[in-house]
Amino acid sequence: MAAPEPQQGYITQIFVYMEQENNTSFDFTRPYIRHSMRYVYPLFMFLYGIVGLVGFVGNVAMLIVMGKRSLYHDETYFFIGNLAFSDLIKCLFVLPISLANMLVQNWIFGSFLCFFLPMIQFFPIHASMLTFLMIAIDRYRLIVNPFKPRVPAGLCIIATWVGAICVVLPHAVYIKYIDLGALLGKKFSGVGICYVNMEKHIEEYFRAMFVTLYALPLAIIGFLFVKISAEIKSKETAPVIVHYRIGNNAQTPRTSEQTEDIGSKVTWATNSGRRLANPESASPRHKEYTERPTQDSDDDIDLAKEKTAQNYLISMVTFFAICWCPMYILILVHYFVHENADNTGHIDVTFMTFAWFGYLSTCVNPILFASWRMPSETKDRLKGYFRFSNRRRSSSQISRTEVSESLIVSTTSSPRVARMAIQPKVKVTLKKNEFSPNRTGIMV
Repeated sequence: MAAPEPQQGYITQIFVYMEQENNTSFDFTRPYIRHSMRYVYPLFMFLYGIVGLVGFVGNVAMLIVMGKRSLYHDETYFFIGNLAFSDLIKCLFVLPISLANMLVQNWIFGSFLCFFLPMIQFFPIHASMLTFLMIAIDRYRLIVNPFKPRVPAGLCIIATWVGAICVVLPHAVYIKYIDLGALLGKKFSGVGICYVNMEKHIEEYFRAMFVTLYALPLAIIGFLFVKISAEIKSKETAPVIVHYRIGNNAQTPRTSEQTEDIGSKVTWATNSGRRLANPESASPRHKEYTERPTQDSDDDIDLAKEKTAQNYLISMVTFFAICWCPMYILILVHYFVHENADNTGHIDVTFMTFAWFGYLSTCVNPILFASWRMPSETKDRLKGYFRFSNRRRSSSQISRTEVSESLIVSTTSSPRVARMAIQPKVKVTLKKNEFSPNRTGIMV
């Protein structure tokens, strides 16, 4: 059980122990809560516990869904599975150890964690950022250059983790550890002092990490996502070419030459890619449509599906960048601010708050993934529930279900327009041999 830090400070107690020639009853092996956290540490423990629990359950559910539905065969989902695995490492290992390190004043975790803790704190974050970069590059090749083969996702993930581990290895050079048990006796068994050697200019290392593993990847990802979104939009507005043949007898087979003689070519532009006209309404003759993709077409790419995936991936990257931006900036500024007894409490609380805000990213991806894979019927049901759950209804007010079944009257300033609004809609049925006058944009 952790105890509050003594009023004089933990380091002061060590000097008192040395001056009194080991004549003290102070227990140095017991964890002591920082003096600045003695009132707020229960709140932070609760907040960190909620984030860790939600992140763990959500990312495990993501991996289970991908496994059951075999989504990992798609490269994009395989990368998202790697993001879930990285977030699991943060929730299971990084978050608890980081919380204990920020709350406890004395170092009781041994020499190994003194050198290894900074690495384990940063390499899952770097792995997530590099994974987002790989997703952007892979989707750029898929959408903009669809004829080029995609790089295997497994190979990219291995390179991502190897690179993330390599960039955090130099962090151990700046760490120093003093084993108090070896210097002062058994009363300090397992207790030490873990600190950063400021003489080696660690701020330059963090500045380089910020540029190469946060700012630069975000700039590349933003550029590629803009190019991908523009390419998807241009393909949505591209004209659809439909080849068909017209014959009086549908049962009579046609050769390619006959089809070329009597065939026609219909071209129309549409944003949704759906057919705008019914073949039978244009002519009493039978039309047999046969769509033939050309080399320039993108029939293998589902534009609606890719547009939805693009929107959710942009949201994931945006939330990840927003969550970790305050922590990156604080780390850069921390080594330029002189920490003393007056501001150390504010710095401790700020670190705890910004770190918690960064770990919120582990909860965002499962929520976005659930919304991504959720059926549209379930989304509409949830939207309707949240839309009407907090709205009060009086007994004299007509329910929305009744309004949808009755006539909808538009509120206008002109009585004439209001009378026109309540006119019942007339359904016009065209005969088989009639042309619909609303068919626009068709060129034969």
